[in-house]
Amino acid sequence: MSTPSPLARYHQVLLAVSKSSVGLTLGELTRDTRLPRSSAHRIATALSGVGYLQTDAAGSYLLGPAFKELLRRSLTADNRTKAFQPALQFLVAELKETAFFARFVNGAVTLVHAVTPAQAERSYIHPGTGERPLDTCSSSKAILAYADQQLVENMYEAGSLPFEGNQSLRSFMTTLRKVSHDGYAVCDGEIDEGAYSLACPVPVGPMLGLFSIGVVGPSSRMKSVGVEHLAQVVQTAAAMASAHLLEDSAPAA
Repeated sequence: MSTPSPLARYHQVLLAVSKSSVGLTLGELTRDTRLPRSSAHRIATALSGVGYLQTDAAGSYLLGPAFKELLRRSLTADNRTKAFQPALQFLVAELKETAFFARFVNGAVTLVHAVTPAQAERSYIHPGTGERPLDTCSSSKAILAYADQQLVENMYEAGSLPFEGNQSLRSFMTTLRKVSHDGYAVCDGEIDEGAYSLACPVPVGPMLGLFSIGVVGPSSRMKSVGVEHLAQVVQTAAAMASAHLLEDSAPAA
């Protein structure tokens, strides 16, 4: 059997670690890559040095922050937006309200695209596109609930989270924990009076905190549907978008 090139061995190590959600010990890494233990350790150490891998408290290797940032930049690129179209159309068809999706890039949540129903017999709310308030918008809260807590604290220290009213960082973190528990975030008139939106995170494999998808409409109409039903439909749409993102991200055969 031919010896893999140095670059191929680095690829083997990254591929093996990426397949495990709980990390790999050095012994498991050696087993899965079929590399000599000394080689696996040397490569894993080098990859950890540049942030492509990291170790947990038990010493297992996990994907590191630098590698995750590469994935984040690739997944949030403009050419990924088409993956959301089927899910947005599904939301519009099911709920007869405006559907939207947002992404988290460079410390800002941006609403990328919104789709309104085709029916003309009643009015709809269009949320606009562009940067969203981080502390009030449902699309922002559905993303930040799954971001690293230290990142949220750093954003607060940098002034990116200028809370309104009596809200504090502590109360905002409590809100995010509830969003994480419930699986959805709500904005009930916090930005525009009479507007109600609900958003859910869109996972990409094991990665959360990249995208959210949701629906917005007049408060009275949305509440008459019920938050449980809204959340169920939006979560279904999030699963659809996630599947399409993974398909688009898979390497061509």
